[in-house]
Amino acid sequence: MNYIKVGSSKNYIVFLHGWGAYKNSFFWLKDYFKNYSLIFVDFAGFGESHEPDRPYYVSDYVDELKGLLDNFEIANLILVGHSFGGRVAIKYAFCYQYDYCKFGLVLVDSAGIKPRRGLAYKIKVARYKKCKKLANKAEKYAKMLNNFGSADYKAVSGIMRKTLVNVVNENLEVFAKAIKCDTILVWGTNDQDTKLYMAKKLLRLIKGSRLFLIKGAGHFSFLDNPNQFLIILDTFVKNF
Repeated sequence: MNYIKVGSSKNYIVFLHGWGAYKNSFFWLKDYFKNYSLIFVDFAGFGESHEPDRPYYVSDYVDELKGLLDNFEIANLILVGHSFGGRVAIKYAFCYQYDYCKFGLVLVDSAGIKPRRGLAYKIKVARYKKCKKLANKAEKYAKMLNNFGSADYKAVSGIMRKTLVNVVNENLEVFAKAIKCDTILVWGTNDQDTKLYMAKKLLRLIKGSRLFLIKGAGHFSFLDNPNQFLIILDTFVKNF
């Protein structure tokens, strides 16, 4: 796992990027939090990290992150996870929240909650399954398959495409419910990828968690309004 480490403290903040992004997403924060060591990672298949040799699940990314962090002497740990990085952070917290003196969680426009599906989605899935069955019989149906799937799905292929399917199909609600550490949720009010009802669901699941809204921001709320995000994160860190 490729990463950049800044600082020499035993107190760490680790930044976990979203799907299709890489460590530079959060690297603009490298000059802040002087009392902490900061780690910015590239997950397998992103940035400067190699693709996995098989389709990964969220647990595989958690295992790789744990393997990396075990190389350092960490007293207190804060995980900051955006979108897909939030998935990894949720499951990491479930597995290892008691392995540190203090553990904190910052979920930014996080994925992991099962989305609500309407009739249009169900029709699209039915059409996809029909085309898939016919793809081997007629070339036109094989070509039609390319019209299905999200932008993230279309942007990757092979192992990473199968990894994406594994990742998005995992509902992390049962893991979120078991999180007991200090947790805040940071969300853009105009997020269309992980919508606000998902934030509210996490708020109910994670006991004691708090929700901070960035008005007018989208799925990348921490980039849409970096000043407000920094204030929220800095306040959390100072009170950690």
